[in-house]
Order: sequence, then structure tokens, then C-alpha cells
Amino acid sequence: MFEKLFEKRSSAGENPFDWTSWIKGEDDDFTENDSTYSKCINLFSENIAKLPIVTKIKTEKGDIDADKFYLYELLRLRPNTSMNAFECIKALVAMTKHYGSAGLYIDRKKGIIKGLYPVRINQITVDNAGLIKSTKDNKVLVDFTCGDVSGYCLEKDIIILRDNSINGISFRKTRSYIRDSIDTNVKAQKYQSQLFSNGLTNKIVVQLTSDIKEEKELKKVQSKFGRIFSSNGRVFTVPAGYNVSAMNLSLADSQFAELKIIGKQDITSAIGVPYSLIEKGSLTEEETIAFLSNAIIPIITALEQEMNWKLLTPTERKQGYKIRFNVNAMLRTSPEKQSIILDRYVKDGIYTINDCKRILGVPLVEGGDIVTLPSGQITLENLINGNATWQKSTAKGGEKDENGENQD
Repeated sequence: MFEKLFEKRSSAGENPFDWTSWIKGEDDDFTENDSTYSKCINLFSENIAKLPIVTKIKTEKGDIDADKFYLYELLRLRPNTSMNAFECIKALVAMTKHYGSAGLYIDRKKGIIKGLYPVRINQITVDNAGLIKSTKDNKVLVDFTCGDVSGYCLEKDIIILRDNSINGISFRKTRSYIRDSIDTNVKAQKYQSQLFSNGLTNKIVVQLTSDIKEEKELKKVQSKFGRIFSSNGRVFTVPAGYNVSAMNLSLADSQFAELKIIGKQDITSAIGVPYSLIEKGSLTEEETIAFLSNAIIPIITALEQEMNWKLLTPTERKQGYKIRFNVNAMLRTSPEKQSIILDRYVKDGIYTINDCKRILGVPLVEGGDIVTLPSGQITLENLINGNATWQKSTAKGGEKDENGENQD
């Protein structure tokens, strides 16, 4: 079944899908949610998308950038003709968090990768014989959607991310766990909007001093006060024989502010975004490290493993090529702290002078690629054995008297 479907798709032409059709504007299914939820999804996906993806190669001097490799610019700058690398990875991560799963479709031509396209996963079909017992090379078929265009491919032709997966195949949306919090926040926003539109006036009760009991007459009275209350005026008159009293429940009495904060905390915690990033718009150095370690590293680890397996051929992997996310882009500090760190790395021989200049983006200097070490360091063993430079110079000069003069 899988081979026949793959042959049917291949016979549709070199480009059976219009990959630019996804540019349709806003996704109503996403934007109609709570503003905190939408903001968390955007912040989470943007923090991952801003990490540069680079291809590296293993050498005798360590892993260096493989900037001559054909995937270098595709991964770092433009995965496809319609979007840059930031937009591509952001769309992938945002759809993964919102829909529960998403993928990067791999467009190959004669074994060469021409483009990567973020798609929504609709269904994953596994061979009926089972993954273990099946003798087919292609055991899993993936049905996906790119904008309004549907397609399907084999699992080897798509990089898949799953959210809240237990068995490695099925997945679940994060918003399914926080549906009540999202619904409560949406209703709270509507209630607050209605309250302000009514001039901060809540519901009122109209009491009649007469004994009207007929349904038609009561509807006439209700309709009359409905027209009066819904007018733009803040003050209205009450006819004789009627008494109006307010049914006020203040926002403070209902703990409105506290409940909204709790709802936001539930949403940010479920998605993995620190609450202080929503509240203050910034993170401390400790919070940034925790955000990177607990939420972002698992995603980029899965992406690195998928990309290395599906984008690189076995021959390229044996040659030492690998794909990595540069997490240092998220760990940038203040200029003062950066200067202290770089100065320490140069003194300890970890960085050369030109290494630091590359980080700062300033011109290199001649001879700056030589590793320098401080002259004041010595091992404890040499110090005990009297092999320090100042110890040797003292021994050559002879013993000194109490005035510092040589006795001989």
C-alpha cells in the first residue's frame, strides 16, 4: 500500500503542491484563543527559531563550521523559497504546540535536498503488519497539510515533532490540558469588555409596585427597560411605580485579578514559558538558563537528531558532518559580564584574541590566533621542588643576607 501511494504521488510531477498557498493571513483557530495562550505560543516558538542552525564537520582540531556544505545556507538562511529560517522553524514549533504535532516536509530531487516546508500532521498510518513484523522498507505513511493543500509522504521524507507523546507515535495537544483555564480567561476578557462598554454598570433589577402577572404585559415592560438601558446615555429616568436596584458584584469581591493571574500561570506553565516573561517581558540570567534547560533543549535535541538522521546521508555522517543549533545565541549577557568572561577565557588559554574579536564582530589582528597563557601559573609539584622561575633565579644568585645583599 505504501509503495503504491508513493508512486502515485511521484507521478503527479516535480512540484505537485503549491507551497506558497499557506500565505493566507491569520489562522482563526489560533487567534480566537486566549491572548495569553497565543502570546506564550509565539514566545516559545520565537525563542527556538532565533537559534541559528549550522552544519559542522569533525576535524582533528574539533568541530568547525562546514560553511562549504550545500545544506549550510539552506538551514541557516532560507529553507525554502517562501520563508527564511526563522519563519520556518517558528511555524514548525508553533504548530507542534498548538496542534500537538507538526513536521518539516523534505523536498528531495535525485538525492539532493532542495527545500524544507513546515506542515501540519493530520494522520499517521502504520503498516497493519506492525513496525516489527513488517518486511516493507517504508512502514509509516504521513498525511499532512500545508496551508490549504493536502499531501502525504513516507516517514523518511518528513521531520516530525510530537507534543505530549508517550508511545512515540500518538500525540496530544497542550491546550487540551488547559482548556478550562483558556475558556475562563476568554470569558473574563468578554465580561471585562462588556462591563466597560456599560460604563462600569452591572446588571440591575426592576421592581414593579403593581401586580402585573400577565406574560405579555411583563414582556412589554422588560422590552421598554431593555431599550432604555442599552442606550448610550449613562443616566435614565424611571417611571412612577417602578423601583430600580443594582446587582453589583465588584471585581475585588470576586477576586477577579487574582483569578486572571492564576489562569495565566496555568497556561504559561503548561506551554513551558516562564511567567515572568509574560508579566515583565524579560528574564533574569537564572530564569533564562532554566527556560533553556527545561523547555527549549528537549525540542532542539529532537530536531537535531531528526535532521542528522533524515537530512544527512550515511556517507555524510561517516565523513563527520553534523547539524547543530547554536544555543549560545540565547545566553548572551550584558557587555560588562561579557567582557569579564572573554577576558578570563583569553587569560586561561581557552580563546585566542581573534576568537573574542569574532564574537564581538570587530576586525581581526595579525598574530591573534596564537593561544596565550599567563606566566604566573605553576604546578604545586614544581613549586615544592623549587622549579619556579623566581626560585631558580634566587638559587643562581646565591643566598642573601638580611639586607638583601648576596653573601658571596
